[in-house]
Amino acid sequence: MRLTLPALALLGLLATPAWAQPPAGQWQSVADIATHLAENGFRVQKMEREPDGFEADLIDRQGNRVEARVNPVTAELVTTKYEGRAGPVHEQWLTLAQVARHLEGQGFTLRKIDTEDDHYEVELTDRAGARTEAKVDPLTGKILSSKPD
Repeated sequence: MRLTLPALALLGLLATPAWAQPPAGQWQSVADIATHLAENGFRVQKMEREPDGFEADLIDRQGNRVEARVNPVTAELVTTKYEGRAGPVHEQWLTLAQVARHLEGQGFTLRKIDTEDDHYEVELTDRAGARTEAKVDPLTGKILSSKPD
């Protein structure tokens, strides 16, 4: 079953317009938003923080790739665009939400997290404000390598 925009609206997954977004201080974390999306049947492949919300690459229950804008406070989908069928999913990997929660628990703020062929690639900021780009082990969530961003 393919979810249409009216069906998404009925499920409460479409939100208010992007121009009505609240200040960044009220935003949910990447982990919380990714968890909400997963609870609503999406596998999150990428989340990127934008000035007015998050951009996400998702895989829906039917295996379709979906590009979406996400409300940063409610985690609802603002817009969606179907991108065709997804390739194989790494079922044994930690989910993007699990990796994000692990890194956020260490005090990092995530700006972008992306699924690569053999790792997660993450752009993050530490408590001191230093920006870092890191490769993260998809089975453990540990940082494999990092460099200043």
